[in-house]
Amino acid sequence: MDSWEDKLIDNMRSGDKYAFEQCYRQLSPQIYTAIYKICQNSDTARELLHDTFIDVYESIHSYKKQGSFQGWVKRIAFNNTFNFLKRNKKFVFIEDANVEEQYIDFNHGDAVHDCRLLDSVLDKCTEVERLILWLFIVEQYSHEEIAVLASKSPSFSKSIVSRTLKRIRLFSEVKKHAY
Repeated sequence: MDSWEDKLIDNMRSGDKYAFEQCYRQLSPQIYTAIYKICQNSDTARELLHDTFIDVYESIHSYKKQGSFQGWVKRIAFNNTFNFLKRNKKFVFIEDANVEEQYIDFNHGDAVHDCRLLDSVLDKCTEVERLILWLFIVEQYSHEEIAVLASKSPSFSKSIVSRTLKRIRLFSEVKKHAY
């Protein structure tokens, strides 16, 4: 953590509204993007972003300055997103009993750079699948960290990632990109 971030956190702890504004201006674009990619609804994403920064404001004194402050804020955002999905009974994922075993040599590096492909693929996933994939692939959370956020076991995350990636490999746009 750099001294500028330490000073910002100290100022927020002392109630400096300008420091909270700076925090919001710096972190809100990437937090909003992550939330929007998961819920794909701008009103919901804005509401969850708002809730996240209220939670940051209310719990800034509990931040221990261990690890990244940005990571701490993201964890609050993802917890709020999980809770939203649970409250709205969207915490389900697609079971694919009839998916045949098929493995495609998928170049992940190219897919990450092709935002349109990523958006297209994520559009076909449920909100929970998007959230778990986002945390695992983009944010690089471990299955154990996702389990803590979801209040589930690590196998919950592993099975969602495995089943979703298996299904994604069958999408025609992924097949075209892979060859």
